[in-house]
Amino acid sequence: MLNWVIFILSPVWLFVIYRIINRLIRSPRVGYSGKYVVITGCDTGFGFLSAKQLDKLGCNVFAGCLTEKGEDELRKGCSNRLQTVRLDISKPESIRQAYQFVKSKLPHGKGNGMTSDMSIIKR
Repeated sequence: MLNWVIFILSPVWLFVIYRIINRLIRSPRVGYSGKYVVITGCDTGFGFLSAKQLDKLGCNVFAGCLTEKGEDELRKGCSNRLQTVRLDISKPESIRQAYQFVKSKLPHGKGNGMTSDMSIIKR
């Protein structure tokens, strides 16, 4: 009798353990509040979805968009933590302008990973 009870309850316990482990793995471990990220290609696709999701999680997002329409679409439903910037990554001047915009908007002490050497951009 005891063997049958164990046999029947084993799958239940395995399922419960699986659900607990699955929940722990999928829960975010990084606090997004106070974090800043720059994403390019935010007009559509993966960049668009990433910018919206990170904004939802509380991250401050600088979203690089190629078009005004892309900027407008992205702003819909997003908080004021998301800021769009016009960016064409094929044009060095556009990159410089976006860099200066992001740099000017970062609070003091943030942006330590940003390089101040813009000579990496080909002229």
